[in-house]
Amino acid sequence: MQNYPAPGGIPMQDDRVYTAQPVVLSMPDQIVSDDIVFSTFNLHFCNPCCLGFGAFYNSIKARDSKLLGNLPLARSHGATARRLNIAAVIIGSISILIVIIVIAKSFSQLTSSFHRY
Repeated sequence: MQNYPAPGGIPMQDDRVYTAQPVVLSMPDQIVSDDIVFSTFNLHFCNPCCLGFGAFYNSIKARDSKLLGNLPLARSHGATARRLNIAAVIIGSISILIVIIVIAKSFSQLTSSFHRY
């Protein structure tokens, strides 16, 4: 009597049939925040003192380190990118508010001087 391989089985030389068993690997969570979108926004729209560029550079380094498997270095670059992004947004927002206040004050002084004459 000849042994036929079962569906999905692999015939071996001694007529035994082995079926493939699934292998389940559990990987730990490799969540590394690189904030690439936030860094790109700061690079283009809110870049005081080149902080947005530094944040973008560290975001790219974090992503590269994550792909290479160096998670501690990736977390370090990601944390630096986040800090630089926050600093860039705060400094940029304060700068924009100061510019708006200066423009409003100068406009109000200009209109008051026209009303006197």
